[in-house]
Amino acid sequence: MSAQQRRIQEQMLKMGYQPVRKSQFQLKPISIVKQIHTLPDIPITQRLEVTHQGASKLQKVISTFRASNDNIRITCKRTSIQRMSIKEIIKNYVKYQNSLQLDGLDALRNLIKNGDSINININKAQNIEFFIGTLSDGHGEFGSQISSLITEYYIDELQKLFNSIPLLQISLTLKDSLNKIYQQIEQNLIAQTLIDYRLSGASLLSVIIVNNVIYCSNLGDSKAAYFYKSEQLNDNPKEIRKFIQKNLNQIHDTNSGKEVDRIMRRGGKIDQAIFKGQKEGSLKIWVPKQNYPGIKITRCFGNSIGKTIGITADHDFLEFKIPKSGYLLMASTGLWEKLDILLIEQILDNYYPPQSWADLDKATKQLGNETKKFWDVDGQGSVDISLSLVYISLEK
Repeated sequence: MSAQQRRIQEQMLKMGYQPVRKSQFQLKPISIVKQIHTLPDIPITQRLEVTHQGASKLQKVISTFRASNDNIRITCKRTSIQRMSIKEIIKNYVKYQNSLQLDGLDALRNLIKNGDSINININKAQNIEFFIGTLSDGHGEFGSQISSLITEYYIDELQKLFNSIPLLQISLTLKDSLNKIYQQIEQNLIAQTLIDYRLSGASLLSVIIVNNVIYCSNLGDSKAAYFYKSEQLNDNPKEIRKFIQKNLNQIHDTNSGKEVDRIMRRGGKIDQAIFKGQKEGSLKIWVPKQNYPGIKITRCFGNSIGKTIGITADHDFLEFKIPKSGYLLMASTGLWEKLDILLIEQILDNYYPPQSWADLDKATKQLGNETKKFWDVDGQGSVDISLSLVYISLEK
């Protein structure tokens, strides 16, 4: 033992240290150690207890010398580490949910059966609850079968995904995982032989809510939006908007210049349909010199003929952190095309915040009924309409 170490030991004995046995680890001056590596505790290592009175003196010793093993415990300083379970970190904030599907009418008042597939559900994986909402709008002769098929496959794959990855890392992996699922759906549809998908297909809008984050992916012309209150809106008497609206996805149809450019570059034709010798209606996609496919949607699953002229199965993705409690509205294009946004907000405001599921049910039905009125105003019929309304309460 060096003279310096002997002086240190004498000083520690004066401070009240009574080691039972000598530690096998020696103190080293910090000045000669570039980086201190603390070893894990060794059960047989002697631990020295120090009183509150000697703690301040000990700090002076530690500032010059430090043991290579944590063999000194200052009992007057205690640290409490509280471990939170994953249930406390990830919560389910969806309070109420409801959906509605309405059939359409043609110009002769014949019923057009709703062919959409809609799903809203609280799922569980790794003992954690999370929300999945989907809306698939089919088109063509076999659109209804395709929308049902892809919805079932999508939900099954999501459940497998959530059971296989740590939910705390969901934001890091979900975008790439959804991209693979969407690609696999298209491949599975092509591989099957039971459904003719040449002129039939379906869109897919998906909303996943984990904790207070919305993950939205979309392929097609359906739309999801989140409505929440703002103090700035409430304080401004001239403001006519009731909510702040956050659109969660892009709409893939012929109203988008970017989508139209892609179709035309691939040899497709964009024009109105001809009825009794006159062009009328919205712009649709056609194979040149042919009367098909005649659809407005620019991205979808299936419709292999449309894929030859620029229709794709590429989806978009958005991650949105929910700032305040509010309404999530998912609906097919029939609602968004006809229902004024101010009317939508007025209906939502009448039931904000909803006190029960019955309030949400009333708001859902009112949205659907008002949409039908705007479609059938001249008695020319209406398209089928699908919508889901979800209330998210962060005060839960």
